[in-house]
Amino acid sequence: MSFEEREHTADLLLRIRAKTLAGLCEEAGMALMKTMYRGSARPVNEKSLTVYGQTPEHLFHSFLSELLYITEVENLVFSRIIVTEHDNEISATLLGEPFDRDLHGGGTEVKGVSWYGLSIIQDNNDYVCDVLFDV
Repeated sequence: MSFEEREHTADLLLRIRAKTLAGLCEEAGMALMKTMYRGSARPVNEKSLTVYGQTPEHLFHSFLSELLYITEVENLVFSRIIVTEHDNEISATLLGEPFDRDLHGGGTEVKGVSWYGLSIIQDNNDYVCDVLFDV
């Protein structure tokens, strides 16, 4: 399970891999945090989120968009993301701390999660997804 940066002309394209859809969301969520923030966050605050979607792609996109919204609006940086998936629902526990410019500053601003080319496939028992962050 990992993520890697892929070449893209303007935005940030990442390939995410995991054994499950829940794991794919966890990896993508941590990739988002590593893109936006530097350093590490302590798991002192806990937030929950739940999203719904008809397809794995809708669930994945909704999850990342909601995570981006929470981190921006509530000014939190997450160090651990625990995701569960049931049918058309993703629930997550987010552990982190308030943003501190001295500790977490210097990352890349992510404006949104793109639908462009978003598709989740299974490859050798792994879920694989290329996700494009609008930076």
